[in-house]
Amino acid sequence: MAKKKLRVGVIGCGAIGQRRHLPEYAARCDVELAGVCDIKFPRAKEAAEKFGAAKAFKDYKDLLKLGLDAVSVCTPNYLHAPMSIDALKAQCHVLCEKPMAGSVQEARAMIATGKKVRRQIMVGQNQRLTPAHVRGKEIYQSGQVGKALGFSTSFAHPGPEGWSMDGEDGFFFKKRQAIIGALGDLGVHKIDLVRWFLEDEVVMAAAMAATVEKQNCTVDDTAYGVFTMASGIVGQMFAGWTLKAGEANGTTICCEKGVIKLFECPQFSVVVQKSNGENMFIESGAMQTNEEGGQTSSGVIDAFIDALKAGRKVPIPGEEGARSLAAIMACLESSKARKFVRPAKI
Repeated sequence: MAKKKLRVGVIGCGAIGQRRHLPEYAARCDVELAGVCDIKFPRAKEAAEKFGAAKAFKDYKDLLKLGLDAVSVCTPNYLHAPMSIDALKAQCHVLCEKPMAGSVQEARAMIATGKKVRRQIMVGQNQRLTPAHVRGKEIYQSGQVGKALGFSTSFAHPGPEGWSMDGEDGFFFKKRQAIIGALGDLGVHKIDLVRWFLEDEVVMAAAMAATVEKQNCTVDDTAYGVFTMASGIVGQMFAGWTLKAGEANGTTICCEKGVIKLFECPQFSVVVQKSNGENMFIESGAMQTNEEGGQTSSGVIDAFIDALKAGRKVPIPGEEGARSLAAIMACLESSKARKFVRPAKI
Protein backbone atom coordinates (compact mmCIF):
# COMPACT_ATOMS: atom_id res chain seq x y z
CA MET A 1 0.00 0.00 0.00
CA ALA A 2 1.37 3.41 -0.95
CA LYS A 3 2.14 5.70 1.92
CA LYS A 4 -0.09 8.73 2.32
CA LYS A 5 1.29 11.98 0.98
CA LEU A 6 1.46 15.03 3.21
CA ARG A 7 -0.92 17.69 1.95
CA VAL A 8 0.91 21.01 2.02
CA GLY A 9 0.03 24.61 1.22
CA VAL A 10 2.19 27.69 0.70
CA ILE A 11 1.08 31.12 1.90
CA GLY A 12 2.88 33.77 -0.13
CA CYS A 13 4.12 33.27 -3.68
CA GLY A 14 6.88 35.85 -3.73
CA ALA A 15 10.57 35.13 -4.28
CA ILE A 16 11.22 32.89 -1.28
CA GLY A 17 8.07 30.91 -1.99
CA GLN A 18 8.78 30.41 -5.68
CA ARG A 19 12.54 29.96 -5.46
CA ARG A 20 12.79 27.77 -2.37
CA HIS A 21 9.59 26.39 -0.83
CA LEU A 22 7.48 25.56 -3.88
CA PRO A 23 10.16 23.87 -6.02
CA GLU A 24 11.48 21.92 -3.02
CA TYR A 25 8.01 20.68 -2.08
CA ALA A 26 7.30 19.85 -5.73
CA ALA A 27 10.49 17.79 -5.91
CA ARG A 28 9.24 15.40 -3.23
CA CYS A 29 7.13 12.41 -4.21
CA ASP A 30 5.67 12.19 -0.70
CA VAL A 31 4.18 15.69 -0.76
CA GLU A 32 0.98 16.88 -2.42
CA LEU A 33 0.88 20.62 -3.10
CA ALA A 34 -2.78 21.06 -2.28
CA GLY A 35 -2.86 24.82 -2.66
CA VAL A 36 -1.11 28.17 -2.73
CA CYS A 37 -2.24 31.70 -2.03
CA ASP A 38 -1.08 35.25 -2.52
CA ILE A 39 -2.80 38.59 -2.09
CA LYS A 40 -1.86 39.14 -5.75
CA PHE A 41 -4.06 36.39 -7.12
CA PRO A 42 -2.52 36.25 -10.63
CA ARG A 43 0.79 35.48 -8.95
CA ALA A 44 -0.80 32.67 -6.94
CA LYS A 45 -2.47 31.25 -10.04
CA GLU A 46 0.77 31.35 -12.01
CA ALA A 47 2.67 29.66 -9.17
CA ALA A 48 0.03 26.94 -8.90
CA GLU A 49 0.35 26.17 -12.60
CA LYS A 50 4.13 26.25 -12.52
CA PHE A 51 4.60 23.97 -9.50
CA GLY A 52 1.56 21.73 -9.84
CA ALA A 53 -0.49 22.98 -6.91
CA ALA A 54 -4.11 21.87 -7.04
CA LYS A 55 -5.71 25.21 -6.17
CA ALA A 56 -4.86 28.91 -5.95
CA PHE A 57 -6.38 31.43 -3.54
CA LYS A 58 -6.17 35.12 -2.73
CA ASP A 59 -7.16 34.72 0.93
CA TYR A 60 -5.01 32.41 3.07
CA LYS A 61 -8.00 31.56 5.26
CA ASP A 62 -9.60 29.86 2.24
CA LEU A 63 -6.41 27.83 1.78
CA LEU A 64 -6.57 26.70 5.42
CA LYS A 65 -10.07 25.32 4.85
CA LEU A 66 -8.55 22.54 2.71
CA GLY A 67 -7.63 20.52 5.80
CA LEU A 68 -3.88 20.57 5.19
CA ASP A 69 -1.18 18.72 7.08
CA ALA A 70 1.31 21.58 6.89
CA VAL A 71 1.85 25.06 5.49
CA SER A 72 4.77 27.32 4.70
CA VAL A 73 4.38 30.98 5.67
CA CYS A 74 6.37 33.04 3.15
CA THR A 75 4.85 36.48 3.63
CA PRO A 76 6.06 39.90 4.85
CA ASN A 77 7.40 39.78 8.40
CA TYR A 78 4.44 41.50 10.06
CA LEU A 79 2.15 38.69 8.86
CA HIS A 80 4.27 35.77 10.09
CA ALA A 81 2.70 35.55 13.54
CA PRO A 82 -1.01 36.00 12.74
CA MET A 83 -0.89 33.69 9.74
CA SER A 84 1.13 31.03 11.57
CA ILE A 85 -1.22 31.13 14.54
CA ASP A 86 -4.26 30.75 12.27
CA ALA A 87 -2.59 27.83 10.50
CA LEU A 88 -1.76 26.13 13.79
CA LYS A 89 -5.35 26.53 14.94
CA ALA A 90 -6.40 24.92 11.66
CA GLN A 91 -4.36 21.87 12.77
CA CYS A 92 -1.46 22.51 10.40
CA HIS A 93 2.21 22.14 11.19
CA VAL A 94 3.95 25.38 10.22
CA LEU A 95 7.21 26.18 8.47
CA CYS A 96 7.67 29.92 8.95
CA GLU A 97 10.25 32.02 7.17
CA LYS A 98 12.67 34.12 9.18
CA PRO A 99 12.59 36.38 11.07
CA MET A 100 10.04 34.31 12.93
CA ALA A 101 7.88 37.27 13.94
CA GLY A 102 7.76 41.02 14.30
CA SER A 103 8.37 40.89 18.04
CA VAL A 104 9.41 38.49 20.77
CA GLN A 105 5.89 38.68 22.18
CA GLU A 106 4.46 37.46 18.87
CA ALA A 107 7.00 34.63 18.75
CA ARG A 108 5.97 33.54 22.25
CA ALA A 109 2.32 33.54 21.16
CA MET A 110 3.17 31.33 18.17
CA ILE A 111 5.01 28.86 20.39
CA ALA A 112 2.21 28.81 22.96
CA THR A 113 -0.40 28.18 20.26
CA GLY A 114 1.63 25.32 18.80
CA LYS A 115 1.85 23.63 22.19
CA LYS A 116 -1.86 24.12 22.84
CA VAL A 117 -2.98 22.55 19.56
CA ARG A 118 -0.13 19.99 19.48
CA ARG A 119 1.29 21.14 16.19
CA GLN A 120 4.92 21.97 15.43
CA ILE A 121 6.50 25.21 14.24
CA MET A 122 9.78 25.22 12.35
CA VAL A 123 11.66 28.38 11.40
CA GLY A 124 13.55 28.63 8.10
CA GLN A 125 17.02 29.29 9.53
CA ASN A 126 18.67 27.42 6.69
CA GLN A 127 22.29 28.22 7.55
CA ARG A 128 22.22 25.52 10.23
CA LEU A 129 21.60 22.99 7.48
CA THR A 130 24.29 24.11 5.03
CA PRO A 131 26.67 21.12 4.62
CA ALA A 132 29.80 23.20 5.23
CA HIS A 133 28.40 24.55 8.48
CA VAL A 134 27.44 21.04 9.58
CA ARG A 135 30.95 19.80 8.76
CA GLY A 136 32.55 22.74 10.55
CA LYS A 137 30.53 22.07 13.67
CA GLU A 138 31.54 18.41 13.60
CA ILE A 139 35.19 19.46 13.56
CA TYR A 140 34.61 21.94 16.37
CA GLN A 141 32.83 19.38 18.53
CA SER A 142 35.66 16.87 17.96
CA GLY A 143 37.87 19.06 20.13
CA GLN A 144 40.64 19.42 17.53
CA VAL A 145 40.81 23.19 17.95
CA GLY A 146 39.68 23.45 21.56
CA LYS A 147 37.03 25.75 22.93
CA ALA A 148 35.89 28.88 21.15
CA LEU A 149 37.37 32.21 22.22
CA GLY A 150 35.45 34.50 19.90
CA PHE A 151 33.73 34.83 16.53
CA SER A 152 33.26 37.17 13.59
CA THR A 153 30.41 36.64 11.14
CA SER A 154 28.92 38.62 8.26
CA PHE A 155 26.15 38.52 5.69
CA ALA A 156 25.94 41.24 3.08
CA HIS A 157 24.76 41.71 -0.51
CA PRO A 158 23.50 44.55 -2.73
CA GLY A 159 20.00 44.42 -1.25
CA PRO A 160 16.69 42.55 -1.51
CA GLU A 161 15.51 44.62 -4.48
CA GLY A 162 17.55 42.27 -6.64
CA TRP A 163 15.90 39.24 -5.05
CA SER A 164 12.31 40.31 -4.37
CA MET A 165 9.77 39.97 -7.17
CA ASP A 166 8.55 43.45 -6.22
CA GLY A 167 12.00 45.04 -6.53
CA GLU A 168 12.39 48.41 -4.83
CA ASP A 169 8.66 48.42 -4.01
CA GLY A 170 9.00 45.25 -1.92
CA PHE A 171 8.04 45.03 1.74
CA PHE A 172 11.67 44.74 2.86
CA PHE A 173 12.12 48.52 2.90
CA LYS A 174 8.85 49.39 4.68
CA LYS A 175 8.99 49.46 8.46
CA ARG A 176 5.30 48.67 8.95
CA GLN A 177 5.62 45.46 6.96
CA ALA A 178 9.23 44.45 7.58
CA ILE A 179 9.54 45.73 11.19
CA ILE A 180 13.32 45.38 10.92
CA GLY A 181 15.70 45.65 7.96
CA ALA A 182 19.08 44.05 7.26
CA LEU A 183 19.24 42.88 10.87
CA GLY A 184 16.10 40.80 10.42
CA ASP A 185 16.79 39.77 6.83
CA LEU A 186 20.45 38.81 7.17
CA GLY A 187 21.63 39.33 10.74
CA VAL A 188 19.17 36.83 12.18
CA HIS A 189 20.74 34.15 9.97
CA LYS A 190 24.22 34.78 11.31
CA ILE A 191 23.43 35.02 15.01
CA ASP A 192 21.33 31.87 14.67
CA LEU A 193 24.27 30.13 13.03
CA VAL A 194 26.62 31.15 15.83
CA ARG A 195 24.18 30.11 18.56
CA TRP A 196 23.73 26.71 16.95
CA PHE A 197 27.39 26.19 16.06
CA LEU A 198 28.71 27.03 19.54
CA GLU A 199 25.64 25.78 21.43
CA ASP A 200 25.82 29.04 23.33
CA GLU A 201 23.36 31.83 24.00
CA VAL A 202 23.54 35.60 23.62
CA VAL A 203 23.30 37.30 27.02
CA MET A 204 24.20 40.86 26.01
CA ALA A 205 24.11 42.80 22.75
CA ALA A 206 25.33 46.19 21.57
CA ALA A 207 24.71 47.41 18.06
CA MET A 208 24.68 50.28 15.62
CA ALA A 209 22.03 50.12 12.90
CA ALA A 210 21.29 52.77 10.32
CA THR A 211 19.87 53.54 6.89
CA VAL A 212 23.05 54.44 5.06
CA GLU A 213 22.28 54.15 1.38
CA LYS A 214 18.87 52.80 0.37
CA GLN A 215 16.40 55.36 -0.93
CA ASN A 216 12.86 55.43 0.48
CA CYS A 217 13.90 52.88 3.09
CA THR A 218 12.50 53.18 6.62
CA VAL A 219 14.46 50.29 8.16
CA ASP A 220 18.17 49.62 8.68
CA ASP A 221 20.23 48.73 5.62
CA THR A 222 23.49 48.41 7.58
CA ALA A 223 24.14 47.05 11.07
CA TYR A 224 27.05 46.02 13.26
CA GLY A 225 26.55 44.04 16.46
CA VAL A 226 28.78 42.94 19.32
CA PHE A 227 27.67 40.07 21.55
CA THR A 228 28.58 38.52 24.86
CA MET A 229 27.68 34.85 25.08
CA ALA A 230 26.70 32.83 28.14
CA SER A 231 30.11 31.13 28.05
CA GLY A 232 31.80 34.51 28.42
CA ILE A 233 33.20 34.80 24.90
CA VAL A 234 32.51 37.83 22.73
CA GLY A 235 31.97 38.16 18.99
CA GLN A 236 30.88 40.50 16.23
CA MET A 237 28.41 40.47 13.37
CA PHE A 238 27.88 42.60 10.26
CA ALA A 239 24.66 42.62 8.24
CA GLY A 240 24.25 44.87 5.24
CA TRP A 241 22.39 45.59 2.03
CA THR A 242 25.21 47.80 0.74
CA LEU A 243 27.71 45.33 -0.70
CA LYS A 244 27.73 46.42 -4.33
CA ALA A 245 29.33 43.33 -5.84
CA GLY A 246 28.76 39.67 -4.98
CA GLU A 247 27.89 38.46 -1.52
CA ALA A 248 29.72 38.13 1.81
CA ASN A 249 28.53 35.23 3.92
CA GLY A 250 31.46 34.09 6.04
CA THR A 251 32.13 33.15 9.64
CA THR A 252 35.37 32.79 11.59
CA ILE A 253 35.52 30.96 14.92
CA CYS A 254 38.70 31.69 16.92
CA CYS A 255 39.55 28.79 19.24
CA GLU A 256 42.18 27.73 21.79
CA LYS A 257 44.15 25.62 19.31
CA GLY A 258 43.36 27.22 16.00
CA VAL A 259 40.67 28.79 13.86
CA ILE A 260 37.72 27.53 11.81
CA LYS A 261 36.83 29.57 8.72
CA LEU A 262 33.48 28.98 7.02
CA PHE A 263 32.98 30.39 3.51
CA GLU A 264 35.92 32.74 4.00
CA CYS A 265 38.04 31.10 1.28
CA PRO A 266 36.88 31.07 -2.38
CA GLN A 267 38.30 27.60 -3.02
CA PHE A 268 37.21 25.79 0.13
CA SER A 269 34.01 26.18 2.16
CA VAL A 270 35.72 25.00 5.37
CA VAL A 271 39.29 25.88 6.33
CA VAL A 272 40.81 24.81 9.65
CA GLN A 273 44.16 26.32 10.64
CA LYS A 274 45.71 24.79 13.76
CA SER A 275 48.25 26.44 16.03
CA ASN A 276 50.59 23.45 15.54
CA GLY A 277 50.86 24.26 11.82
CA GLU A 278 48.43 21.64 10.55
CA ASN A 279 45.78 22.81 8.11
CA MET A 280 42.59 21.30 6.72
CA PHE A 281 40.98 22.41 3.46
CA ILE A 282 37.48 21.00 2.88
CA GLU A 283 35.02 21.62 0.06
CA SER A 284 31.49 20.88 1.25
CA GLY A 285 29.45 22.64 -1.38
CA ALA A 286 28.25 26.19 -1.96
CA MET A 287 26.23 28.37 0.36
CA GLN A 288 22.59 28.91 -0.56
CA THR A 289 22.74 32.30 -2.23
CA ASN A 290 20.91 34.69 -4.50
CA GLU A 291 23.77 34.40 -6.98
CA GLU A 292 23.98 31.82 -9.77
CA GLY A 293 25.78 28.62 -8.80
CA GLY A 294 24.62 28.62 -5.18
CA GLN A 295 23.29 25.75 -3.11
CA THR A 296 20.37 24.31 -5.11
CA SER A 297 18.34 23.20 -2.09
CA SER A 298 17.91 25.07 1.16
CA GLY A 299 17.56 21.78 3.06
CA VAL A 300 14.79 23.39 5.10
CA ILE A 301 11.83 21.80 3.32
CA ASP A 302 13.43 18.34 3.36
CA ALA A 303 14.23 18.64 7.07
CA PHE A 304 10.68 19.80 7.83
CA ILE A 305 8.92 17.09 5.85
CA ASP A 306 11.29 14.32 6.96
CA ALA A 307 10.64 15.18 10.62
CA LEU A 308 6.87 15.26 10.17
CA LYS A 309 6.83 11.98 8.24
CA ALA A 310 8.94 10.27 10.92
CA GLY A 311 6.98 11.74 13.83
CA ARG A 312 10.11 13.51 15.11
CA LYS A 313 10.61 16.95 16.56
CA VAL A 314 11.48 19.44 13.81
CA PRO A 315 15.19 20.39 13.86
CA ILE A 316 14.69 24.17 14.14
CA PRO A 317 11.68 24.58 16.44
CA GLY A 318 9.95 27.84 17.27
CA GLU A 319 11.91 28.28 20.48
CA GLU A 320 15.16 28.38 18.49
CA GLY A 321 13.80 30.91 16.01
CA ALA A 322 12.52 33.02 18.90
CA ARG A 323 15.90 33.10 20.66
CA SER A 324 17.63 34.30 17.51
CA LEU A 325 14.90 36.87 17.00
CA ALA A 326 15.34 38.05 20.61
CA ALA A 327 19.06 38.62 20.01
CA ILE A 328 18.34 40.67 16.88
CA MET A 329 15.61 42.72 18.55
CA ALA A 330 18.09 43.43 21.36
CA CYS A 331 20.44 44.81 18.68
CA LEU A 332 17.71 47.08 17.37
CA GLU A 333 16.90 48.34 20.87
CA SER A 334 20.58 48.85 21.61
CA SER A 335 21.04 50.94 18.48
CA LYS A 336 18.16 53.20 19.44
CA ALA A 337 19.01 53.52 23.14
CA ARG A 338 22.81 53.58 22.72
CA LYS A 339 23.31 51.04 25.46
CA PHE A 340 23.90 47.34 26.02
CA VAL A 341 20.71 45.27 25.98
CA ARG A 342 19.93 41.79 27.29
CA PRO A 343 17.81 39.70 24.88
CA ALA A 344 14.34 38.82 26.12
CA LYS A 345 14.01 35.34 27.56
CA ILE A 346 12.01 32.72 25.68
